[in-house]
Amino acid sequence: MEHKVILVPIDGSDNSLAAVRNAVELASSCHAVVEFLHVVNLDGAFIQSAGECQKRCHSVLEDAVDVGRKILNQALDMTPDDVEAKGHCISGDDAAQTILTSAEKIDADMIVVGSRGLGAFRAALLGSVSSYVLSHACCPVIVVKAARQAEK
Repeated sequence: MEHKVILVPIDGSDNSLAAVRNAVELASSCHAVVEFLHVVNLDGAFIQSAGECQKRCHSVLEDAVDVGRKILNQALDMTPDDVEAKGHCISGDDAAQTILTSAEKIDADMIVVGSRGLGAFRAALLGSVSSYVLSHACCPVIVVKAARQAEK
């Protein structure tokens, strides 16, 4: 299968940066475009109301978007010039579903996502974005873990 568009959801964690490195290497070898995606999810913190609260909530959203742009810029800086890459910062109530919707929208051939590394027990209780994407995506998914640091 030839991969032309690789979606890489990123959150700035070590695992998502490992996903960036893997996706860029893959894209370089198969001449694919990398589409980095940062999902701004405020988990209901953005409340529609009048007056001062609305101004504060808008500021929270702006701050979250600024952080997302910095994360995207970091990923773009990690991408060599010979690999075409784009960055997208979008908001969504459910990060996993937003990733899947974005993959369909850009017609992604593959998704490369970092694992949060919750462990089996915590992931079973809390769920995981990477697990959900892996289970529900309509294209191949690679889940990447960052290399473990040597314990001291």
